[in-house]
Amino acid sequence: MNGLYDGEFAGYKIASPAELDTALREAVVAVDANVLLDLYRFSPRTSSDLINTFKSLGDRLVVPHQALREFWRHRQRAQGSPRGATKTATDALAKSGRGMTDTLTIWAKAVGVNHGDLTQLTGQVNELVRGLQEKLQQSLAHTDADRVGDPILEQLEELLRGRVTSPLPDEEHAECVAEAGRRTVAEIPPGYKDAGKQEDGSADGGAGDYLVWYQATRYAQEHQRDLLIVTRDEKEDWWWRQGAEFIGPRPELALEYGSLTGRRLFLMRPTDLLARAFVLEVDVDEDSSADAGRLFHLAEIDNQQPATWTLEELAVLLVELDAHAPAQGAALRLAASGPVIRYDEVSELGIDPTYSKVDRFTRPYLRVTVTLKNQGLLHPALPSIFRIGAVGFTVPEEVPALLRTLAAN
Repeated sequence: MNGLYDGEFAGYKIASPAELDTALREAVVAVDANVLLDLYRFSPRTSSDLINTFKSLGDRLVVPHQALREFWRHRQRAQGSPRGATKTATDALAKSGRGMTDTLTIWAKAVGVNHGDLTQLTGQVNELVRGLQEKLQQSLAHTDADRVGDPILEQLEELLRGRVTSPLPDEEHAECVAEAGRRTVAEIPPGYKDAGKQEDGSADGGAGDYLVWYQATRYAQEHQRDLLIVTRDEKEDWWWRQGAEFIGPRPELALEYGSLTGRRLFLMRPTDLLARAFVLEVDVDEDSSADAGRLFHLAEIDNQQPATWTLEELAVLLVELDAHAPAQGAALRLAASGPVIRYDEVSELGIDPTYSKVDRFTRPYLRVTVTLKNQGLLHPALPSIFRIGAVGFTVPEEVPALLRTLAAN
């Protein structure tokens, strides 16, 4: 006879606060790339508190090799994130100011306000916008002053010395990429939610999350410990969620790790880790957890309200695909008849329905998309047009109608 959490139900056991505290004191703690990159996005105080918390873990801290690989791929973008965010905000303020000025001008004409009064009102708008822009620049200058050189990199060099797993042998890496592809098609966690986010030109394809998982679990297995993964990834292919509440790791992941090792799996976000740093006898600023949670909340909002493709953006994409990846452009046009493009429909374009071939087929599209986003021609939060499925590519629901409109014009 079995109990509530025996056999296939072992993954449903929810960690109590005491069990989370024990995991912090005893488990292997694996850190994902997004947490390392966020050290550049957090306030200097929060970054320092998080690094000190990691230091307190000693030899229980580990960074999967794949996570460090992704850190180096995206570090420069993350390092420039505060400056880029400030430019975006100042530009948006200027645009808002122009909009308010235009609105006041239309209003003044409608109600007969004289030129002098209108000038005074628009002057107040311009003064407000300039003042806000100056505040943003001052805040950025303060952050830059606290980060002369690259203190984050200097601290990580010391923190991660001897704490990164070894790269996988080529054959084992290829097996993991193939397994990630199988899981993507079957929607087995982790990583299937990133099916359309393959690294541009990378040999990993869309297997990044699975490679992090594989390397972290094998390391913890070797050391015969529970495993706690610290990640800012909030998607449902990692987390067991109920609405906005994060209950714990996906039961499938907890069961998989338990079956592999006989041990427990835990997940924490950086905001949760900082809130529990007292367990490790680390003093952190009371605002640090909230600061870490702010970035998480912004990512959560972005995932709940994704951008949708517009006619103009789809037209730009097709022009670039026709010029640089005509087979992908032709395949995308097949979606005019419905949201699923079957693999057998595009076989004449050179597509092989095995995952590795499908993955390679999407890479030219990804390169074009990244370029267009960097040029500001596509919204940065647009979802992938090609999502790899069991029988074919799936496109966002708005795309077929847009394709039909473009074909009719």
